[in-house]
Formats: sequence, C-alpha cells, structure tokens
Amino acid sequence: MKSAIIVILLTLSCSLIMGQTAEDALRFSRVFYSGTARFNGLSGAFGAVGADFSTLATNPAGIGLYKGSEMTFTIAPTVGSSSASYNGFVTNDNRVNFGLGNFGFIFNINPNGRNKTGVLKSINVGFGFNRQNDFNNQVVINGLNNENSMMQSYANTLNTERIPPAAVQDTYPFDIGLAYGTNLVFYDSATNRYYCDAAYGGVMQNKIINTYGSMNELDFSFGANISDKFFIGLTLGVPSINYYENSSYRETRSSATVPNFIALNYRYNLQTRGTGINVKFGMIYKPAEWVRIGASIHTPTWFPSMRDIWFSSMQSSFDSTYWNAIQYSPEGYYDYHLTTPFRAMGSLAFIIGQYGLLSADYEYVNYSQARFNSDWDSYTDVNGQIKSDYQSWGNIRIGTEWRLSNFRLRGGFAYFSNPYTQGTQNSQRFQASGGFGYRAKYFFADVTYVWTRMNQDYYLYDPAMVNPAAIAYNTNTVYTTIGFRF
Repeated sequence: MKSAIIVILLTLSCSLIMGQTAEDALRFSRVFYSGTARFNGLSGAFGAVGADFSTLATNPAGIGLYKGSEMTFTIAPTVGSSSASYNGFVTNDNRVNFGLGNFGFIFNINPNGRNKTGVLKSINVGFGFNRQNDFNNQVVINGLNNENSMMQSYANTLNTERIPPAAVQDTYPFDIGLAYGTNLVFYDSATNRYYCDAAYGGVMQNKIINTYGSMNELDFSFGANISDKFFIGLTLGVPSINYYENSSYRETRSSATVPNFIALNYRYNLQTRGTGINVKFGMIYKPAEWVRIGASIHTPTWFPSMRDIWFSSMQSSFDSTYWNAIQYSPEGYYDYHLTTPFRAMGSLAFIIGQYGLLSADYEYVNYSQARFNSDWDSYTDVNGQIKSDYQSWGNIRIGTEWRLSNFRLRGGFAYFSNPYTQGTQNSQRFQASGGFGYRAKYFFADVTYVWTRMNQDYYLYDPAMVNPAAIAYNTNTVYTTIGFRF
C-alpha cells in the first residue's frame, strides 16, 4: 500500500513539471508560409502583388485586388532528406509526406453595381486555411565517442547538484531517474559521488529523431479597393499547432576496456497542441500602373491553451544479466501560454505591362520577443534564455512571373536568417522555386517545385562534453493548385 501511494504521488508531481524550452519557443515562432502554387512559385514574394489567396496570411491588402470571386485548393507532397555528420561519421535518411498547402474562398462584392464611378470599387471577403510550417522530418545521428557518455553527463548533474540517492528518481523522473533506476548511473557511499561504467567513452552513439505535424492557420479576411489606387485588408488569424516528436537514443559498447556495460536505449515521446489568435493589417498603394508598394503588420500570436504531454523509457544491458533493467516514466503534462513575436513586412513590385512582374518582400521579426507564461509558475529562466539566445533580423523573398498568352512562368528565392545570437550553422534557411501555370476565364491551374535547405548544429547532450552533429535538411515539395472563378 505504501509503495502504491508513492507511485501515485510521484505521478502527480511529475505530471506538473515544466518541460518547455527556448527551442520550443523558436520552433513555433518561425513561419514558413505555404499556400498556393503561384505564391510559392515566387517564393512568397507577394506582399505588393496581391490577388492570391495566400496573401491573407502575409499582407491581407492583397485580397483587395481581386476583381471576382474564387475558390482555390492546393496539395503539397514533400520528399525530405537529412544528412548528419558526427565525429567523422555521416548518416543519411529521408521521408515522404503528403500535405495540404491551402484551401479557401474569396467573395467579391461590388457596392456600386454597374456604376463604376464610386470611390469604393469593391469589397472582398475571404476565409480558409494556409499552412505555416511543416514539422515532418527524420534525422539519424551516428558516431563513435571516445571521450565520454551520456551517462557521465547524468552523473555530473547529480554530483553538481548533490542530489541524495533517495531523491534521484523523484527529481528527474523522465531521464536521469530512469538511468539511476536501470543501474546506468550508480552511487558510491564511500566517496558520496555518482559514477557510470563508460565515463571515458568507448561507445557508439546513435539517435533517431522523428518529428510529425504542422502549424496551420484559419484566416478570416476583409479587403477593399479604393479608387483602384489604394488597397487595404484585415485578417483575423487562428493558428493551430500539432507537433509530435519520437526519439530513440542508443549507446553500445565499442571498446573492450569498458567494463560491465553493453548498451542503453532511451526513448522519448512528446506531443504539443495549441490554438492561438492574431490580427494582420495590410496596405498596398499604386502610385503608378507599373509599381506597387505594400506594407503589413502582424500582432504577436497569443496561444492561451498550449499543452505538452510527454513520457520516456530507459533500458539497460550489462555483462551480468542480473543488472539488466527497463523503466518507464510517468506521463507528464503541462498547460501553459505562449506568445510569439510581432512581425512587419515591406514589399515592392514592378509590373511590366502585360508581360510580367518583379517583386520583393522584407520581413522583420525579433525571435527574442517570444515568451512563455502560465497561471501558476514563472518562466523567468526560460524567457531569459530566449531573450539572450535569439536575435532580431529579417527574411527576404524575391520572385518573378512572366506571361505567355494564357500561360505563366515563375521563379523565386527566399532567405530566412539565422535566429541565434551565436553559432555558424544555426537554422539559416534557403529556398529556391520555379513553376508554371495556366489561366482561363473561369479556371486556373498551377504547379511549382520548391527546394529548401537548412543547416543546424545539434548536441546529443551537454554541449560542453560533446561535439555538435552538423545536420543538413533538404526538402523537395511540389505544389499543385486548382482554382475556379465565379
């Protein structure tokens, strides 16, 4: 009975431990706008072009340039690949995923009827969804470590914090406590210190990280055309987050000098869900028929109902089967709030008669403004890390489109800057795109190929102990949009 009570208390206390990190805030603050094939054909440089459903999520003034009503639908299958270099070992992996880029409607209202002399030329209303981020990926890290082990990082933590043996599993129920319970970390009462078998390395380390899910936004927009010169728009955005992560970390003995220890396997599962709200306001001005100037602002997105659910397990293997063990953590959960940064965009487009256009967008975002909070706990340390680790910079998108009768040719490039204050390979992202389309009076179809690449340094555990794994992510996505005008 006593042990049952301890288990219940442990489960309750562990379920309320905060698990949010600065990396989580960045993950949900970065937005890589998806949407229609035409929008992606110009790598998203549509802030001053308008008349595309995707602009509801970037510059809603774009809805004001519609001359009629429209329905649009986009599919976006993706082939993603990753390459990880760790301690001289290179491992490759890939994944195929099917996603939706957008779906929505635009309704055009002419307040003047057949009278074309009014200042207010048209009012447009739109609603639907646009994808803002795709979390589907897989990476495999593999390499030999002849200096230390993850077990030693656990022992270092326990020795530094002077955690008594009886409190280890209660204090760290999701990782270190599991290692202690499976004999991977042990306590020596003679020295009052914690030790492990592979303190000086001699282990092959392998980690497989699978991530799934996406961030999509429901957009409800209103736009107006004033004298065919000035266009304004307003969007109420309701983004939703569905993020899943499953990882497996394994160490196996590679040297005969490592006593007793054979292998460990640590599994971790995380699920994050949340729904937020934001407001976007935009303007487009045409000082002349050949030039358009656009600007928009996005309020911070407030996610009032974020929830994390996570659990883990640890399995050990030794020369003596007597010490082999497996332990499972309780299920942890935590409800909290997240606020992502304010955004501002400036855009410029040149219209080259009936032949084509050139456009460019600059997006300002300060990732250090993201903040966690909750109704009962302080996030002072995590928010302080967000403020110190991330920086304000900008994202650049350029694109072009050319007309050949009813056909269109498109190309674009985008650069998403490094969000970190330090580091040389920390999440800069490059994107190149190309595509074509067909336009008829009541129907249109577009196809675009988009290639993206992002480099990132990843640490298996304590950065002071291990070299980073240099990871390169590549994605290849084909967007296909079908649309109808009415």
